[in-house]
Amino acid sequence: MAESTSETTDREAKSLKAPSAEYIRSLKTELQDLYKDQDADIDNMRAQREMLTPALADADKNFVLVHVDPRDPDITEEAFQQTAMLTLDRPRISIKGGEGDSAQTLATDREHWTEEVLWRCGTREPGSDTMTQCTDATLNDGGGWTKMLWQRDIWDARYAIPRPKADDAYAAYHDYDRATEDAKKAAGPPFAWCYVDPRAVYPQWSAGRLCEVLEVTERPQRSTFRRYRLARDGGGNIVPEELGQAMNEIEARRQILSTVELLEHWDDEWATWSVAGVNYEGTPTSAIVKQFRHGYPFGVPYDYAPGLSMNYWKNRKVGWGIGRTKLWLVRYRQYLRAMHAQYVARDLLSPLVTYGDTPAGVVIGENGLDKEPDLAVHPGEILNLPAGRQLTRIQYPDAATLEKHMALVDNAIRDLESPRVTTLSGMEGAGFAISQILSYTRTRVGPVRHGLERLLLGQTEKLWALVRERTQEKVWVFYSGDDNNPSGYLGLGPDDFAKPMQVKWDVQAQLPTDEMIMARYAHERLAAGTWGKDEAVEYLGDNPDEIRRSIARDRIRASPQYEHWLDSQVFMLAGRGDMLAKAGEAEQLAQAGSMPGLPPGGPPGQQPQPGVFEGGGPGMGGVPDLAALAAAPNGAGVAPPPYQQVVQGAQQPGGAPM
Repeated sequence: MAESTSETTDREAKSLKAPSAEYIRSLKTELQDLYKDQDADIDNMRAQREMLTPALADADKNFVLVHVDPRDPDITEEAFQQTAMLTLDRPRISIKGGEGDSAQTLATDREHWTEEVLWRCGTREPGSDTMTQCTDATLNDGGGWTKMLWQRDIWDARYAIPRPKADDAYAAYHDYDRATEDAKKAAGPPFAWCYVDPRAVYPQWSAGRLCEVLEVTERPQRSTFRRYRLARDGGGNIVPEELGQAMNEIEARRQILSTVELLEHWDDEWATWSVAGVNYEGTPTSAIVKQFRHGYPFGVPYDYAPGLSMNYWKNRKVGWGIGRTKLWLVRYRQYLRAMHAQYVARDLLSPLVTYGDTPAGVVIGENGLDKEPDLAVHPGEILNLPAGRQLTRIQYPDAATLEKHMALVDNAIRDLESPRVTTLSGMEGAGFAISQILSYTRTRVGPVRHGLERLLLGQTEKLWALVRERTQEKVWVFYSGDDNNPSGYLGLGPDDFAKPMQVKWDVQAQLPTDEMIMARYAHERLAAGTWGKDEAVEYLGDNPDEIRRSIARDRIRASPQYEHWLDSQVFMLAGRGDMLAKAGEAEQLAQAGSMPGLPPGGPPGQQPQPGVFEGGGPGMGGVPDLAALAAAPNGAGVAPPPYQQVVQGAQQPGGAPM
């Protein structure tokens, strides 16, 4: 039934209005003030991770004897280590489609399709990996953000193919379908899975859901203006290119080095891009460069993975990174190390004191005052002092107190780190120690893993919704790992996502020893009868239907028929068909005792009688041919089968088994 005009009017009246450039600019100011402290935390943590903070940044200059800067890499190394541990293997998706082989096969296709689409759409940009970047941000910035977008322009080649007319023949429609499918395969999935810098994102929460997001990124003014056809008017306001004014040489040079902000705004209905900056008087100015009603059924395309969080934190864009708990201790330690270097410099270059009287006359300087001789001591220099004068070092107390304090700080930081295996001695307790280390590591990054898994779940649901609501046709992705798709492509359409299924993501954070423990646990439950094979296979991260097909293939490969066929293929590919023929002759001679060219069973007079496979008649050691005996009395008129079909092991005359 068509929608009535009144219903359409009511829906449009209740819909959100398109945001203006002034609204987005004001929202930026409001949200940057709201998230000011969290932005400062991100900047502070990143400065330490990049080792940009000097060790003696806050030290008194009077304590600085030598300029050394022992910046502590502890947080940097742990950030790289933990990120590598969580991204060494791709996350794995598990989908339960219900009972029945067809439902499980569809669930398996969804798994492979979803994984391949996400990884391909998340690595299109050179040098970019959305999953790795998001994991790094969640671990170290305290929060990871990604967005799932539909990019229609990727399928421009597909939409450029002209549709057949209503009166065209069936062949035209067939060619059109084939051409469009080939174009979609060549272009790839029309989606973009993008990483969003938590420093640049500003979310708005309402009733527990994400309803509005603003991204603020800094861009070069010249290239941004050229891309969006912008310029500045006489007062420096950002206007369309046709309304701009020419700049003098000084302003043109200033524009090359200046920057503007690109504001990307999303709400439940609208997607808007605006370029913002200040005019020549310092007043804010901006202009909308792109705006459309996105039509996403889920609203904003963003999902958030929090890092370490506290129970009373609400409506935040980041939590804490895993190194935040020891941030101040690490900075204090690098300060203590720098001060210890000053102690070392003092001991190596200790000040000298001269004392004693000298009978020598006083030397008068150019200013008419007494001039002391130069007593500076340089390496390898012999200093001749006047008679009666001596040089003595100042004896300072050792730095034992400082070193004990540094050891206390080292121990405090070590207690906050993931434990490491530092020796291979004393292996009698190694199994327990290793299990403790693995358990601690999983516990430490557990909240981060769960946050990433929820983010992947949200992005997966958005991806499926885009296939149903936006593309509305089959989406192909290159996937060569399925025997059911010899072309190398796996395609799913809106109908394939109509049935709801349970989705679970698992971020891999385990070592091979963990997999051995899991396998042993699954096998013990199978042996005890508390699990079925499907549950055990799913627990180990595989698909039951794929495992069943793989086991069937192994059983077929172990059959004699398959081995004989494989041998023939190998000989033919090797170009040695003569060896295969000779092998067949040798087999015939060994089994039948006959030479090539002779009838099976031996020379005439010794061939099998009707009703027997080989040998003499009944009572003569022959093997009865039950099929021939059933077809005619005593098997009369029924020829014996070819020898290759005779059961191996039949007896020859005389009762000698072959």
